[in-house]
Amino acid sequence: MKEKFYKTPDGQAGILFAVFGLFVAWQSLQYPLGRASQMGPGFFPLGLGSLLAIVGAAVIINSIRTSQEVAEPFEWRSAFFITVAIIASGLLLLTAGVFVSIAVLVLVASLAARQGNLWSTLLSAVVLTLMAWLIFIVGLDLRIPLFWN
Repeated sequence: MKEKFYKTPDGQAGILFAVFGLFVAWQSLQYPLGRASQMGPGFFPLGLGSLLAIVGAAVIINSIRTSQEVAEPFEWRSAFFITVAIIASGLLLLTAGVFVSIAVLVLVASLAARQGNLWSTLLSAVVLTLMAWLIFIVGLDLRIPLFWN
């Protein structure tokens, strides 16, 4: 049975792309566009927003033409914990340091999964913390505190 396009995963993604692209393009009109030879601050966002809206329209058209199954219900639990993890990590970065911030990010984000392994979560936290230290502090020489400031 062919479902309505807005109930399919592709249809929902296409709607999201098109709406977000149109919003970005609309907001970019508040800035001067300039010319192609001398671009203003609104030129690039207008181009990207328009391109994203066109891609969204193409995905919507494809979802109308092909039959798909109904999308699974939205995972509110996952969205909540991922959002909380990102916000907490951002708030902790300058006060608690990279080590605490990345560890909190991984541990809180792991709560988004229905099942999980504590050891793999702890290993991920350690590896990602070390990678962040190597990339941002050793490699790029950013002045981010390592521990509590």
